[in-house]
Amino acid sequence: MTACLRCPGGPCSRQWRCPACWSSAGVPQPPEYDPWADTISALSSYGPLDRVILVGLLAGLGVAHLVTAIGLRPVRPLARLVYAAGGLATVVVAAVPKVDSDTPPAHGVAAVIGFVGLAVWPAVAVLPLPHRAAPIRHWPEPPGMVRDRPWVLRPGVGCSATVLMLGFGLWLATQLTDDGSAGLAERFTAASEALWPLVVTLALFRHDSRPAAHPQRRATRRHPQ
Repeated sequence: MTACLRCPGGPCSRQWRCPACWSSAGVPQPPEYDPWADTISALSSYGPLDRVILVGLLAGLGVAHLVTAIGLRPVRPLARLVYAAGGLATVVVAAVPKVDSDTPPAHGVAAVIGFVGLAVWPAVAVLPLPHRAAPIRHWPEPPGMVRDRPWVLRPGVGCSATVLMLGFGLWLATQLTDDGSAGLAERFTAASEALWPLVVTLALFRHDSRPAAHPQRRATRRHPQ
């Protein structure tokens, strides 16, 4: 087990409990790799083993996004399409890895598309779309019935998630310098964009598992006396 010299008590025997160990140990990283300053893509520049691990994990993450986008049927189709585009861009990032200090143009373009797509789809899922002759409604939306939506598909929640992830992405863009904290910013961005689909999936599953409200009670709430 790799020792963590940052722990006050010496080598840490339970690395998952030590925040310092999350970045300094527990994963096979080259000694010259700085997880706080170096991006995740930089790992592919340190040898074949690191490149295989990185490509495999990124490709798996992209495929997971694609599968999740297909399965989120209660979500607006346009939002699922944007989400799937972000997942596909992640697969492209894995397919065109960074080699040595050279970043292929396709890698950079795919990374930007992936970050933006994975960040904006929560807002696309909740904001009203213009020029819809026959809008598709997965949950009833008469006045006063927004509360019947799953909480993750309410405008305030979806837009807040998008603003947060775009904020992380903007932070990442400002840290892409020689002395910046690009690695830390990228990890916050990637973590938020990977966890939000899980939150949406669990919330939709819980919403669908709830017993349906009594029809008379719903009618009273729609048309109060």
